[in-house]
Amino acid sequence: MDTPTTKTYGNTPVNLLIIDCKCRPRVVPLTGDMTFGRIYEGQLCDITVQSRIVGRNHGRFIRNLRDGSFLYIDNNSLNGTYINGIMLEKFNERGSRPYRLSDGDIIKVDRKSEDKPHPEAVVMIYCVGRRYDEHWKICDAGRLQNVTIGRGENNVIRLTDPSASRDHAVLKRADSGWLIFDNKSRCGTSVNGREVEGSARVADHDVIKVANTTLVLFGNMILYSTPDETSGSLSVKVDQNIMLRDIKFRADSGDLVLIMGSSGAGKTALVNAVTGVQRAEGKMILGGQDLYANPKSFKAHVGAVQNFNDLKVTDTVKNNLMKVAELKLDDSDYSQADREKRVEEVMNRVGILGLQNHIVSQLGGDQKKRVLVAYQLISFQKVFVCDDLDEGLDANSRRNQTEFLKELSRFGKIALVTSHAPDDAVDSRTGDSLYSKVAVIARSAKDNAGHLAFYGSVDDALDFFGVSLLKDIMPEITPTEEGGKGGGDFFIDKFAQL
Repeated sequence: MDTPTTKTYGNTPVNLLIIDCKCRPRVVPLTGDMTFGRIYEGQLCDITVQSRIVGRNHGRFIRNLRDGSFLYIDNNSLNGTYINGIMLEKFNERGSRPYRLSDGDIIKVDRKSEDKPHPEAVVMIYCVGRRYDEHWKICDAGRLQNVTIGRGENNVIRLTDPSASRDHAVLKRADSGWLIFDNKSRCGTSVNGREVEGSARVADHDVIKVANTTLVLFGNMILYSTPDETSGSLSVKVDQNIMLRDIKFRADSGDLVLIMGSSGAGKTALVNAVTGVQRAEGKMILGGQDLYANPKSFKAHVGAVQNFNDLKVTDTVKNNLMKVAELKLDDSDYSQADREKRVEEVMNRVGILGLQNHIVSQLGGDQKKRVLVAYQLISFQKVFVCDDLDEGLDANSRRNQTEFLKELSRFGKIALVTSHAPDDAVDSRTGDSLYSKVAVIARSAKDNAGHLAFYGSVDDALDFFGVSLLKDIMPEITPTEEGGKGGGDFFIDKFAQL
């Protein structure tokens, strides 16, 4: 996703997951401009791979100093470079046109004919906000006609990923490679970033995503990851008819993002686009998958937090969590034993395993907050959206609920919030704002649509708008006919020039 300021994104880890003919996945951090080529005596490239079809100086990764993102250029190599299945074309004598990389992009060096993949092809996955440090396993499918994939005990590839379905998908050998069938899974399946509708052809070196698990085919070998529950980053790039224009931002795992907007700027339209209630034009990339390209994944990965009082205070902690497990973990995919295991895992992760038999009403405030966090974690969702946090609440209640969302984000989640009283959301111990990022949308007088007028940290937002409180941003961007200072277009243009 496009990222607006060096201040905000300079420390976000960007990595390449590389698999060459050795079939040993490795992670290479992208730390600046870096060259890419094959291993040879006297090599000079920063990133090297074992492959005869990769040139000595095949391509280069260029860091964009403005926003910390990366561009890739193929140096007019003999075999070229594919990105998401499309070969980069020669632009001039120096190489291809620069390609702006997004989280999850698949970079390959292979033969030009997909029907005859080269045994020494190289696959690289561009990763933003996560290291891909999970363990990898290998399945030898040489003698198999069918390779079943899922959480169930009888699958050939048995996944540890709890968000995968019990019988998620199956690979079936075909005349020229494989076909993959999605078994009506709740999260869906994708090949090279494209959703599988029923079935899809899979060739050597293709990248399959099954829930949070990555699988890569190399001949008869299938490499697959064992991921954790961290979400990496959420990249948003949307346009919505006349309501929103070119809204781009990225939130990383652990972020609590405040969304602010002047009246009629499209704040509600943005919330609807992020939650999938009303699809917009563009992309929503989470963990390398475009949620718009895989509609099933919205419900599985994005949740709307509307009610903080769902706990039955007269019941035990465990019974409360079991009830939400029964509600959110479908019978066709999760047995009672599966639900019991999930509840125990979450209680242990949040640190409330010792409280499982306690009555909720007898818990202290911090203990109850952790139970609320566990309540939300049961269903594996990665992004949580809370629209209109302030409705019917006093300042103390608003702070408590924002602290809950902040605590939720600390478990590798991303939370997005709209609020009319953002300055109440401060840490009760330090007085610091609980928000890690602020997105400000202003309505432009030029096209009457909402544009991004700022995205960055709270301190940078106050400095950018020249105010001392977050609530004072609103008058700056509100039209004069509505009682504001009418600076919407000024700040939209100012931010675009950063």
